[in-house]
Amino acid sequence: MTLRRRAARRYAVALAAVFLPASACTGGEPGPSPGKDDPLQTKATAEVNTLAEARAQAVASTAGVPLENWRTNTSPCQGRRGEIADDGRWTLSGFAGLPVAPDEQITTLRRIREMWRQHGYEITEDRVFADGTRGAVSMRDPGTGITISLTTNASRDRVAVILASDCYLPAAGEDPANA
Repeated sequence: MTLRRRAARRYAVALAAVFLPASACTGGEPGPSPGKDDPLQTKATAEVNTLAEARAQAVASTAGVPLENWRTNTSPCQGRRGEIADDGRWTLSGFAGLPVAPDEQITTLRRIREMWRQHGYEITEDRVFADGTRGAVSMRDPGTGITISLTTNASRDRVAVILASDCYLPAAGEDPANA
């Protein structure tokens, strides 16, 4: 693994640890997280990546701007106490930016929130920060377990897109938990 790829992976893992809830590897209806020994669906990495990118592109389309620097990584799923199951279960994280003008950011977050509501997604966060010019909105798709969080950044030049998939067992011949 190259130094650049390793640094990008560490950055992605750090973002995921900061922004994604511990429930990112849950499935089905909201509620208690499954344990590390609960049954999961088996999914190919390409299938989950395609679904994740489609969700991210829908956000960009609703915002009316391009999805910049879309990148994904896979990692092992962790249990409640940080344990890693020995069956190869994995999750996908995605990260991107949306170049949205500062005076349009709150309106854009609201427009995306409404698109999510129309699709039946659960809105898990919806707030404007104390300064009134920045904010965050997050959702969970109960059908796929995908979560997306959007937040304005401190420099106000873009909106960060952070996505996490549910946990899955690897498809035959794949090992995304250790990729």
